[in-house]
Amino acid sequence: MNNTWVVRIVSVLVVALVGLWLVSATEWADTEVPTPASGEAKKNRFYGAQAMLRELGMNVVKRESLDTMPPAQARLVLASSYWDMFPERGKRLREWVEQGGHLVIPAYLVSGEQLEDWLPLVREKQPAADEKKKTPPEPKKKTPASRRFDPPPKDADCHAVTEPDSVPASFAGGRSFRVCAWWSSSRYKPADKQPPPLWTAVGARGTTEAIRVRVGRGTVTVMPWGLWHNENLVRADNALFAAAAVQARSGAEVWFVVEETREPFMLWLWQRGWVALVVGMLALAFALWRAAVRFGPLAPSAGTHRRSMAEQVRGTAGFLHMHGADALHAAQLRALNESARRQLRGYVHRDAAARAAAIAQATGLEAAMLVRAMDGARPRHAGAMAVDLEVLETARRRLDANGPFMPRSSASSSSSAQSTS
Repeated sequence: MNNTWVVRIVSVLVVALVGLWLVSATEWADTEVPTPASGEAKKNRFYGAQAMLRELGMNVVKRESLDTMPPAQARLVLASSYWDMFPERGKRLREWVEQGGHLVIPAYLVSGEQLEDWLPLVREKQPAADEKKKTPPEPKKKTPASRRFDPPPKDADCHAVTEPDSVPASFAGGRSFRVCAWWSSSRYKPADKQPPPLWTAVGARGTTEAIRVRVGRGTVTVMPWGLWHNENLVRADNALFAAAAVQARSGAEVWFVVEETREPFMLWLWQRGWVALVVGMLALAFALWRAAVRFGPLAPSAGTHRRSMAEQVRGTAGFLHMHGADALHAAQLRALNESARRQLRGYVHRDAAARAAAIAQATGLEAAMLVRAMDGARPRHAGAMAVDLEVLETARRRLDANGPFMPRSSASSSSSAQSTS
């Protein structure tokens, strides 16, 4: 026997031992995994009950509110906790029942303000607990840790109910039902001096699980509510019990009102008052804009580089009043000399006639007129003074326009600011 066969035999033995260990160490059991609801059943908790009643030949109608009442002789399965949000609904519901309607409600709605005034039902007292026997209590058995968190039994909420002989049986097959529903402490019986109920179902301890009483020409049925839901309807006899409670008959109409579904308030408000909303929002936006903080313009405004006429007149008059006309002429001549010194080469070294000729050549003015205007010793009357000042200022401005701007001294700036334009 070569090494290859040895390896094969050892491998088979190892696999066999592992298989035996898995069989002895594990336990296989069936587990029910609920299938998630889909389609209409995912959105409608009463889809199963409605489908069942349709199969029985009933006309099923789903409504989102109780704004309108069902037709006469119809069945109304009412489960909405907010059905009584409007005061007039209780009166309308009572009139509909008294005219022949059949109302089916859960026990928790009976105590509502709009129902308890006219329903001939009173809360049933809970039966007293049996007296404990005067025997020494047995010692408690210690629960293993592995069993403390086990899930409750599958049908722990199921119990038997029976139709008493005093009421007609719902089905020919018997009077007992196995019902799986939520436990409720709200149990009701007919009020004093009221006729006996039309139908009841009692539990093992004599408690009333469901009851139907007459109101006018119609009926009101109170029953446990959890069995109507999709996950409970197919359990035990819940479907039969629900059909008995709703008095299922082929061709009858049954309405389901299980919740109050309203149009969103903002959408409803927009559809009915959009004009007022638009005006209000515009007014609010305008008020916020008026109350907002101002941060100034996007760019600084350009400053004015020239004085106004009023400022020029006031400045010239003040200078003349303080220093006289000769001082004004001297200031204007000094401003012209400063401009010529910057613009004309060799201006400082020339005599008065050469300076006037150079300025005349640069500005296009007459040389003789400039000589007369630049002569500070010549006597002048008011008219001649005005003409000479205008000639000097015109020459200065033309010189400044022909070359780049250069800052003037404080003396020339002061004299130029006071000169007339």
